[in-house]
Amino acid sequence: MDRALSVAALLDPTHQVVPFHGRESELRTLLRWRDSSAPQASLLLHGAAGAGKTRLLRHFGEEHWDDAAHGRLLLVDDADRLPWQDVFLLLQETLRGGPERTRVLLAARTTGWWWSSTRQRIADFDHEVTDLPLPGTLDDRAESFTLACQHFAKQLMVTAPDEPPPNIADETVLDLHMAALTVVHGDPCDVNRTQLVRQLLQRDDGRGTGRVAEDYLAVATPDTPDPDLLARAAERWPQLRAKLDELITGDPEVVHDMARDSLRIAAETGSVATLETIARKVFRDERFATDALGSILTRRLLDRATDTLDRAEMYGMLSARTMVCGLRQESVDASLAEVGCYRELAEQDPENRPLLADALGDLALRLINAGRMGEVLEVSEEAIELWREISQTDPESIPQLASALEQISYRYQALGRDEDATSAISHATLLFQELAKTYPALFRADFARVAAVMAHRFQFEGNRQHAADSMQLSIANWRVVAREDPRFEPELARNLVAAGTMFVDLGRAGAADEALKEAVDLFRHLAVAHPGTFGRDLADALGRRSQALLDLANDVDAALTAREAVMLWRETGDRKGLVTALLTVAKVVGDVDAAVEAVAVQRELTEEDRVRHQAGLVIALTALVDQQLLRDRDEEALRTADECLELCERLPHQLVEYFGTTLAPPLQNTARALSDADHHVRAVRMSAFSVEVCAALRTKTAPTVYLSALQRYVCRLRAAERREEARNTAHTAVVLWHLSGVEPNVDYADLVTIYGMLCAETKFQTAQALRLTHQAAEILREAGEPVKLRFALETAAELSSS
Repeated sequence: MDRALSVAALLDPTHQVVPFHGRESELRTLLRWRDSSAPQASLLLHGAAGAGKTRLLRHFGEEHWDDAAHGRLLLVDDADRLPWQDVFLLLQETLRGGPERTRVLLAARTTGWWWSSTRQRIADFDHEVTDLPLPGTLDDRAESFTLACQHFAKQLMVTAPDEPPPNIADETVLDLHMAALTVVHGDPCDVNRTQLVRQLLQRDDGRGTGRVAEDYLAVATPDTPDPDLLARAAERWPQLRAKLDELITGDPEVVHDMARDSLRIAAETGSVATLETIARKVFRDERFATDALGSILTRRLLDRATDTLDRAEMYGMLSARTMVCGLRQESVDASLAEVGCYRELAEQDPENRPLLADALGDLALRLINAGRMGEVLEVSEEAIELWREISQTDPESIPQLASALEQISYRYQALGRDEDATSAISHATLLFQELAKTYPALFRADFARVAAVMAHRFQFEGNRQHAADSMQLSIANWRVVAREDPRFEPELARNLVAAGTMFVDLGRAGAADEALKEAVDLFRHLAVAHPGTFGRDLADALGRRSQALLDLANDVDAALTAREAVMLWRETGDRKGLVTALLTVAKVVGDVDAAVEAVAVQRELTEEDRVRHQAGLVIALTALVDQQLLRDRDEEALRTADECLELCERLPHQLVEYFGTTLAPPLQNTARALSDADHHVRAVRMSAFSVEVCAALRTKTAPTVYLSALQRYVCRLRAAERREEARNTAHTAVVLWHLSGVEPNVDYADLVTIYGMLCAETKFQTAQALRLTHQAAEILREAGEPVKLRFALETAAELSSS
């Protein structure tokens, strides 16, 4: 037989010797999915080997998709064979430029935990995720069989037979096509799948690839089969599972070379000995750290737990592994089972209560990871109450109580319960302070750490003085820790950098420079003692110090320090750090070429990993716009701004939320620069997006952050002569301020004054605006803000005359 007409070639779904037919119901479902309103959507087409997934995938892409009409389509065949990292890179294509609508159509033989893991991760790309099971065979078997006979006969240049299809058990489209090919060859059409394969092997050696190779393996059973092929064949031919067990247990090293999907099959269907052999290899292999395989193995090993304590420990391991590989809901279920086991043990013996408290703390983390925030506090508060009870009779458990209080403070903050967050972290700080006095060698570092957390909490609340004092206390303790144990010098240096950064934000340039200079000196010393280890830390500290020097109006030293940071980042080869340093040079020195280079390097990073670096490209582009405007290169600035805005509008919600705290400030600054240059349309668009960013951060930041963004947006609207819209937005901001419960302060007075000015300009509710403006004037008078007070009084006079 000619090789082009071999069994493998005739049955290969990619050649489509038999034209696509049937699947009307599945196509209707796919067309509805294609035309749905969701801008981003993914669907998994899954079915048994030989069901026709590849044929349907290709047909849909070729016959039912038009990029111009429907957007972008990404086809991923054999998705269960790909590691998550590869799927992740493919999905980044959905974030690239082009049509807004994107569809990702995946195909796989199995679902199970690998798909649950992938599905939950794909949802992070703002995709609506569904799946579609594909039946093994077609509705009209007789028509399909006849069509296959006709086309195989045409390829082999023989007369097409005319007989009904056999009734094959657990039939797939491939089985029906094998039966058709058998009949065309003139052989008796047996209903036994094994006999069909044997008859076809008599016509051809069958040693092809894909499905035919799996069937050949099932019937011929060579002595040294390919382990991946054997595992995949074992799904369709259960009699091969014993041979798969024998292969893996006989040569455990074969596990290192097997594909992920093959190992999952072996883990799901293999014997206990096979399971243990794979586990010994996989649990130590970093390649599988984020794969569902480790979770599948642990789930099956759970069946071997002999008592409640063993089950609790196994559920704990299962919970940790499922969380790491993206099985978020499954990790919660495992953690709940772990807590249940420890509750049982605690009831039997109160000495087990610490184990229960630890398990509750882990459960809270799993709930956070799964986005089930409503349940987090209940679990965390139960853990704290348990630690309180334990600490009353066992003072050695006080550190655990302090840690639990610290953790719940973060959770209160995430849920917007700021008062509870402050109370919890304050209590934790006091406990660690007492522990540090009693056991300084053990707990001084912990106290230094939580004192810094307390400082950030004060900063969040707008209490600048207490924030600075708490941070100074933290640094003082870190100095003692490092003096007593030089191994903590790197930790001291890094905390000095964090302190200096906070002092810059607090407007304390002198204190910032002092802390950052000390950090730079420490890192220089460490870099000499440990070449190549602390270069990045030193470069980062230099870059941050240059900003503090700029605030001190020490332009010369600021420029020299910023350029040294660039030089060091070049030496380390860290492109992300280099971008940050170049942007600092652009800001400190006013170097547009540095901004251009930063954008170029950031583009390279973004092309390699769009998810992690796309927000960085937005920031780099805003810096370039600023520098171009400063040099009156307005046409270039507008082109750069347009690119930046287009990129902003394509950012998925998860990236906006994750990178929001770094995105908002440069967007707001650039919006102001565009407005000052009379480029109001782009200024308003950029300011509007910064409001969206701050809205996404409302549960993570103080309410005033969002209100401040609204106020800036009002200013951009007014500059664009959109006064009524500006007035209405300002009114909304004033109402939201009252609803937020934040005490009126200088920022509130600014907002009210702006609202009053807009009411005067549009002749709208001037009496009410006048009352608010008088209130703003009193706030500004008490705060000692003469310039702002003058503006408020002028606005009041304008309202009085309206």
